[in-house]
Amino acid sequence: MKLLISVIDPLECTAFSRWPDYLDVKNPSDGSLGKPRPGVIRAVREFIGGRIVISAAIGDASDDAELYSKRAVMAAGEGADIIKVGLFSFSSRRAVVKFLQKIGDSLKDSGGQKKIVPAVYADVADKNLIRKFPRLAREAGAWGCLIDTFDKSRGSLSAHLDLDALRRFTASCRENGVVSALAGGLRMEDFDWLSNVNPDVAGFRSAVVTNGRGEVGIDARKLEGLYSKVEGGKFKV
Repeated sequence: MKLLISVIDPLECTAFSRWPDYLDVKNPSDGSLGKPRPGVIRAVREFIGGRIVISAAIGDASDDAELYSKRAVMAAGEGADIIKVGLFSFSSRRAVVKFLQKIGDSLKDSGGQKKIVPAVYADVADKNLIRKFPRLAREAGAWGCLIDTFDKSRGSLSAHLDLDALRRFTASCRENGVVSALAGGLRMEDFDWLSNVNPDVAGFRSAVVTNGRGEVGIDARKLEGLYSKVEGGKFKV
């Protein structure tokens, strides 16, 4: 299991004494996968250089492929290697596939070889969509797929999906050849069930922020505590 940690600006990067496998850039004040303010992704990339893979959120999307394709190209241009987009409001599963394919085509046309990771929200998504999500991601050419939560105040991911459902998700991702990722208000104590579910990537923010709610300021001591929970993690000093 690889570790992803989200930041909201380059200042938060100063809390890191060693890097996780993925550094994520988002704006929680603008939604679960809120798009960072202009220039923030570039500033984070300039701060860390080429030492680590950066993912970036482009919003909790409705079915507006043109808008989110432009956001994806802008994020890639600022230095993001992985583009994350939340699937919030879509008319059909086919619409999801066409939406993601449009983003992928736009990124290719711009000359970028970027990876796309769509997300569904365990607290609002139809459970049938979650079950079919890995296959849809594969059809759309996505690199991976993420289960997150939309409303962090309603509990962490395990409050909305049981372990059997999460294990089925990670197994289906492997069957479909896409990377499985889990996030959504994850806490230190969630490592017990995460190790059982065994996703490819686990994403954290709430567990390492100063106020414990995921809004502002990463605590270096909490970061070290999180690192100590990850067995076999490959961290770069």
